[in-house]
Amino acid sequence: MENMHAPGHLAPGQLGGSLSLAVDRLDKALQALEERVRALNNGEPLPDYTPPSAGSEDVQRVLDELAAVRAEKDQLAAAANHAFDALGLAAANIRTLLAEEAA
Repeated sequence: MENMHAPGHLAPGQLGGSLSLAVDRLDKALQALEERVRALNNGEPLPDYTPPSAGSEDVQRVLDELAAVRAEKDQLAAAANHAFDALGLAAANIRTLLAEEAA
């Protein structure tokens, strides 16, 4: 955790931009869905909807940031496991010292 700004880690505002982008895309998709449901309910022909291309730059940026977040989560999990092991070892050492002092 000592190098949180290394390549592969997200800057503090970077994730918020991706979330805003995702919210905007979800809002547009919801709006398109509402238009289609309204058309179906009114017996009208369905409006055209063209989803954003999977290869767009925005989509790729979000996928890259997701991969970076997953990698960071894995690193944090490994660090937590290491810390847990170290605490277990320290507790065992303390118990041994206390048992030696009591004897």
